[in-house]
Amino acid sequence: MLQTPPFYIINLIIAGCAIILFFLFFFYLFFIQSQRRKILHQKQMLDLKVQFEQTILQSQIEIQEQTFRNISQEIHDNIGQVLSLAKLNLNTIPHDNATDKILLTEELLGKAINDLRDLSKSLHPEKISDIGLVNATRHELFILQRVSKLKTELIADESEINVEPNKSVIVFRMIQEMLHNALKHAKASKIVVTMRQHTGQTFIEIKDDGIGFDVATLQGTKTGIGLKSMEQRCKLMHATLDIQSATGKGTAIQLHINNS
Repeated sequence: MLQTPPFYIINLIIAGCAIILFFLFFFYLFFIQSQRRKILHQKQMLDLKVQFEQTILQSQIEIQEQTFRNISQEIHDNIGQVLSLAKLNLNTIPHDNATDKILLTEELLGKAINDLRDLSKSLHPEKISDIGLVNATRHELFILQRVSKLKTELIADESEINVEPNKSVIVFRMIQEMLHNALKHAKASKIVVTMRQHTGQTFIEIKDDGIGFDVATLQGTKTGIGLKSMEQRCKLMHATLDIQSATGKGTAIQLHINNS
């Protein structure tokens, strides 16, 4: 007949099990805390990386805008004034004595002065903020249509489009980049810019009827680098960029901006 173990042995077994369970529970808590600290550290490092990238990008944009501002001022104060004086001097020549070449030179100077004024307005950030995103885009399309054979169309209600001033300059630079790419690469006959605002979001689409391209194969090219730059600007504004294109089917680039 089996004998019942002494009471103290049972207590030792129970105590041993309790100690083992305690240590297991302790190590479990330690592991959980360690994982939480690891995840928190990774999140903090990721946040710091994103913040650093945004700071660098913001600095680059500020430097770029200051450069545009300086160039705009130089065009207005120096180059534009010199050309205006040259045109005034030509105007002093009586038309009866003016040769065809002088008259043509006067006409070309007038065109150069107007083009430089347009360029100055397009470059200066404060001008963009003053006249608003819709008018700035309308002016850019007017210039584009004047210097090329492209037909342009703007679909927008100025009263409905309201983008924060600090974002509007960045958005306009992106629009300029998209229009420049369309003019340079798309071989399009028409560009349509659509702007809408609804429930705290601004939607902008730039669509052309050009030759299109394969989005996947564009990465790594100079144009792809330009698109990468636009994507970085989108991150800075918490916006999204969507590119829809195919060879022979034109291109549509859509920008969604959160206004909050």
